[in-house]
Amino acid sequence: MTNRKPPVRRVYVRDGSYYWVQPYTERWKKLCRVEDGEVRMLERLAAEKAKIEKIDGTGNIPHLVDKYVRLHQKDHKEKAWPAYGRYVKRGFADVDIDQMDVPYVRQFLKDNWKDKPHMQRVMRAFLSGFFDWCIDQRLMTTNPCRDVKLKKPKPRTTLISGDHFAAIRECMLTFTYERGGRQLTAKVPTGPMMQCFIDLCYLTAQRSTEIRNLRWTVDPKDPDGCSWVDRAAGVIHFRPSKTEDSSGVTVDFKITPEIEAVLERARGIGRVKGVHVIHTKQGTPYAANTALKAWKVAKKRAGLEDVRYTIKDIRAMALTDAENAGYDIEALKETAAHTNEKQTLDYIKSRNVPTSEIRLHVPLRASA
Repeated sequence: MTNRKPPVRRVYVRDGSYYWVQPYTERWKKLCRVEDGEVRMLERLAAEKAKIEKIDGTGNIPHLVDKYVRLHQKDHKEKAWPAYGRYVKRGFADVDIDQMDVPYVRQFLKDNWKDKPHMQRVMRAFLSGFFDWCIDQRLMTTNPCRDVKLKKPKPRTTLISGDHFAAIRECMLTFTYERGGRQLTAKVPTGPMMQCFIDLCYLTAQRSTEIRNLRWTVDPKDPDGCSWVDRAAGVIHFRPSKTEDSSGVTVDFKITPEIEAVLERARGIGRVKGVHVIHTKQGTPYAANTALKAWKVAKKRAGLEDVRYTIKDIRAMALTDAENAGYDIEALKETAAHTNEKQTLDYIKSRNVPTSEIRLHVPLRASA
């Protein structure tokens, strides 16, 4: 190991790489290789500092949240989980843990996510875990989140029509533009893979996260927690990340001829082959925001920019179409990896609007 005088404060060179010694934790965070240059090092340093930015305040909650996140981050696969801690640090910068009560929590959720009931529930769950940890540390005696009641988010009623889905799907492949007074058509480099992505979202009725993380083979480091294609058994083993820490419900989805065709298309795309079915040119899995951007751009090209379709609506479309095809609610519940029928019905009810056949006549006075 080699140590040199740091080019900036708390940055050191070790084994040919720049490392930043994080304040408070004293952990060594690798920034980049020395040969990458100091400009790259400074870029990485700024990015890492932003992740653990110091919140100016008089309370002890920010420090406790940092410690809680550091100790429990490995138990949460959701990439956004550490960001929830930053929201709490900003909201309670001047609050000590022994001051925390129910009104503080209610006001925090109302001020930041007034019209976002789903996010309110996410943050209440994070805070509840944090407060339980504080109780274990003998820093408080009760969890204020236990008395914070929230409205359940209303199920989305948006249903993507077949024609609109097909139009968005086609617009993922090409786009048109004008040059020299002529209308030209060009191919989207990432289009074929993005088509495979939404096709699998529909054909399997799984969450987009599971499709983005779907692997060709089992992950030896996490064999029970990954979703992967099992050709020998003829199924895809889906291990939904959303249920992993709660119900633990999983589903094995049969590889139908339609799914097999999409898998073969994905396998033939690009020169670099990664372990993930849906992968970038570098062989890495797509980030959620990248997939969402591709969806929004294709939606705009299809002339549907003002229609509130999201990638999440593909799952509801698939389950609704499956019900229309004659599959019963039990089969749909198993496919969706739900624990009860009510969860599945939230995706389907109010989407198929019934047509009433009742015919009445307006009463009239009988003639004399």
